[in-house]
Amino acid sequence: MREISDELKEYREDYEKVGKDRPLVDAKDKVTGKARYVSDVELPGMLTAKALRSPYPHAKVLNIDKSKAEKVPGVKSILTPEDVEQQKWGPITQDRNLLSRKARFTGDEIGLVVAVDEAACDEALSKIKVDYEQLPPVLDMLEAMDEDAPTIHEEFPNNVNHHVEVERVSEEEMERIFDEAYLVCEDEFVTNRVHQSYMEPNGVVAEQDENGYLTMYAGAQSPTWCRRDYAESLKMPVDKTKVVQTLYGGGFGAKIEPQFPPLGALGAKYVGQPVKLLLNRKEDFESALPRVPMTIRLKTAWSKEGELLAKDVYVIADQGAYADYGLAIAKTAMKRIDTLYQLENVRAVSDVVYTNKVPTGCFRGFGNSQSHIALENQVDEAAEKLGIAPDELRLKNCARPGYDNPHGWEVNSCEVDQCIEEATQQSNFKEKRDEYKGAQKDNAKIKRGIGLSASMHVSGNRSFLKAFDGASALLRMNEDGRLYIYSNEPDMGQGIRTVTTVCAAEVLDMPIEDIRVPEVDTDVVPFGTGCWASRGTYLASSAVKEAALKLKRKLLAKAGEMMNISAEQLKVKDGTVVWKRDENRKRTFKEIAWQYVCENSGEMLMAQGSFMPDVEYPDEDGYGNVSGGYAYACNVAEVEINTETGEINVTDIWAAYDVGQPINPMAVKGQICGGVGMGFGWAILEDMKYDEDGVLMNPNFLDYQIPTTKDIPNIHPIIADSYEWTSGYGAKSIGENALNPVAPAISNAIYNAIGVRFKEVPITSEKVLEKLQEEDAAVEKEGNQ
Repeated sequence: MREISDELKEYREDYEKVGKDRPLVDAKDKVTGKARYVSDVELPGMLTAKALRSPYPHAKVLNIDKSKAEKVPGVKSILTPEDVEQQKWGPITQDRNLLSRKARFTGDEIGLVVAVDEAACDEALSKIKVDYEQLPPVLDMLEAMDEDAPTIHEEFPNNVNHHVEVERVSEEEMERIFDEAYLVCEDEFVTNRVHQSYMEPNGVVAEQDENGYLTMYAGAQSPTWCRRDYAESLKMPVDKTKVVQTLYGGGFGAKIEPQFPPLGALGAKYVGQPVKLLLNRKEDFESALPRVPMTIRLKTAWSKEGELLAKDVYVIADQGAYADYGLAIAKTAMKRIDTLYQLENVRAVSDVVYTNKVPTGCFRGFGNSQSHIALENQVDEAAEKLGIAPDELRLKNCARPGYDNPHGWEVNSCEVDQCIEEATQQSNFKEKRDEYKGAQKDNAKIKRGIGLSASMHVSGNRSFLKAFDGASALLRMNEDGRLYIYSNEPDMGQGIRTVTTVCAAEVLDMPIEDIRVPEVDTDVVPFGTGCWASRGTYLASSAVKEAALKLKRKLLAKAGEMMNISAEQLKVKDGTVVWKRDENRKRTFKEIAWQYVCENSGEMLMAQGSFMPDVEYPDEDGYGNVSGGYAYACNVAEVEINTETGEINVTDIWAAYDVGQPINPMAVKGQICGGVGMGFGWAILEDMKYDEDGVLMNPNFLDYQIPTTKDIPNIHPIIADSYEWTSGYGAKSIGENALNPVAPAISNAIYNAIGVRFKEVPITSEKVLEKLQEEDAAVEKEGNQ
């Protein structure tokens, strides 16, 4: 353990604007319909595009006859793989074309129709004749690795895209630890495909001007990085492309680098007119990037006193038809959770596998949620076998400030113990757990249970770009004294515009109403790597603070010239610069900005700041501190189980989170409630179901179950007293970690209620009833013997 001084542990700063509840700065525009989304973008001469999709999960495209379709009134162009110049692309493995000559999942894009409206597109699509050579599909991740399984990508004959091994202890030592351990727990856990269920499906508006300059209006979590990948997919120079990120109705990982913007841009490039491509809900379900399903084989070793001695895990990740971020997500599932409990001995192996289902990708939690399902169930199992209360076992092993995990991740601030204590105390966990466990054998129709789960996640993750994996912010004060903030951190509903606004206002002491955060335009904003891995607040707040401090010095210097007072004797106050000795002597920001513009030939007051976590970039073996800070949590869930129907009623969730200093506590609580609701849906409801032919059976919100307001339990958000001193304002992450502990807490609560441990999600009412009936049958059989 590194020594962390008491001074750092107790360090806090007092703020005037940071840490206060406030509505999102763009909330009014959203509720009044003024906010601009992709579907609101209208350009002169704009056309509509729709993709031609394969009805088969695995097939060669032999021929596309578009002759009849081209005669449909209003059709401008029909593009096939033979018509366009493209190259394979992808964030890790370049294995995907915009239009495929070989379909690898039902819904794979093999053509594009561009017409005057959607009706013309649909009619044309119905008249295109495609000759396929159907190939046997591979729909199961375990079967995909069989020697005789059909090959999905010729470059990967065994359908394994990546095989990864991480060993932080010798094989001999690992065997010794498990042989000598007092207790060994070994289980297999299975997680499923889950759609992000954002309100707004994917879409793009694209146009190419007479000089060949291509603009894409789209929702993208990393606009500057998307610009590079999209240019590559279209075989265009980066300096001939740009991305304008409109507001968008949710991303949750699926819109980090969605494949749809360059598809729409392909139409604009070849037709020479603006093109709008908007997916309907069915298309989005069938072709977007849901959560990566995993099979996790986990083995842990424990001492008699409850010390976690070793962890051995094998992860099989189903990345679907194309790789996307499958490798990175599998690596996360292998080792990120090793920062939750103090642990030295780790071995982790993963296989990242292709199947003929929709490609999977980033989803709130990024593989970490899947690993929590496994470990937090097994920690509860170990606690029962060791005769130690589950909260006490976690408190015994949980991370503390100064803990360095086996992969070189360095924990500075950490309040997971506070989260466990607060959640268990407020829920009356100890008393209820003993009471409910004692009632398991009763004949009551309704059984109650309570369970908990701890969790962790990164803040300011740095593993994307070695040279600069951070955030930048450009602050510009116009001559009217209004401040504009330009950064590459897009707002997808999480409130980053409000965060950056508050952080700038804190330094400059100016009214929130005088600050604007425009749409992200890659031609305008400074370079940054975007909002993903729950890093937006941690990075952006720090970059904005640096830029604001620079701008503040400029304001004080110019005001000093105007007032004939040294800058050291001045301070900012409520949108003005005042003399510390006599605050009646002052200049407004508007006066200062106007004077600056006039004296500098139109140059405006500007300052740029940047921030990158001061951590060691991981080496080839993945060793190195990937994040500036780490966020922690504990959820306690209480459930009621109807033993006659299997119905699960999650009544309450006490959700305690270590987020550092909350910039906007109201928004943090909103993230907590949203994440808990999403985790609740994953735990007992949501599942993308495929038939034996690889066709998605529930591609809409009628058939795909997500929680409604009537389903969501009572959520009791708790924000721990914490401060991350490596961050500009002491803040850590919340977005993804809000989801991580929910499902295992519910699973452990169900076990406490009925004594049945489930090792897969979702835990549906049907599964519960089946298990109860099996137990009843076993008891009856035993009684008859």
